[in-house]
Amino acid sequence: MKMSYTQRVDLTKMLSMTISDPAESDPRIERTRTSAIEATLELVAESGIHACTFDAISERSGVARSTLYRHWKNQNDLVSEAIRCQNVERIIIDTGSLRDDMLHTMLGLGRALDRSIWGSLIPHMVAAGSNDPQIAEIQTLHADYHHTIDEQIVDRAKRRGEIPAELDSAHVALLFYAPIFYRYLQSHQAIDARWITKHVDNTIGLLAT
Repeated sequence: MKMSYTQRVDLTKMLSMTISDPAESDPRIERTRTSAIEATLELVAESGIHACTFDAISERSGVARSTLYRHWKNQNDLVSEAIRCQNVERIIIDTGSLRDDMLHTMLGLGRALDRSIWGSLIPHMVAAGSNDPQIAEIQTLHADYHHTIDEQIVDRAKRRGEIPAELDSAHVALLFYAPIFYRYLQSHQAIDARWITKHVDNTIGLLAT
């Protein structure tokens, strides 16, 4: 049975939620906000959060600076909103085994880190999060989302009797996904399918001992 667990908020839906004045639900306003947010995400991915000045966002998006100021108090608020809407959707399937469940979801995570805008944002979020509470909060929400998904897979394996019930599910989940983020952010080594498969198999082997 295929199940989808995601906390990703659709960009258009998310933008409509941030507009407090009902009179501002004009589709033209939503298009303007979407253009500004898309330009912000591109700039963060390319050059980092420091590059996201209103001048740069205006030039990239075609939205006037005066319009940006009508919607966001400052560039930090715009950057925070743009990043908040970005997360990768994780799809997990019940294959009947912990190994295959984890392999499927870890391969998906590896592809997302390597190929998506979200993956490009992660290093900049980590760098900015140490000094910016807004970014740190968003980073925590993203981390909690991924941890929750992997913990659910571990809990399911416990119910099947594949691993001891007394093992801490949160700790076991970390064994699977933390090395992938470490490899991506710290050692800058490949997280291709070959390495991920070996990593999952090695972790399963440790749990079996």
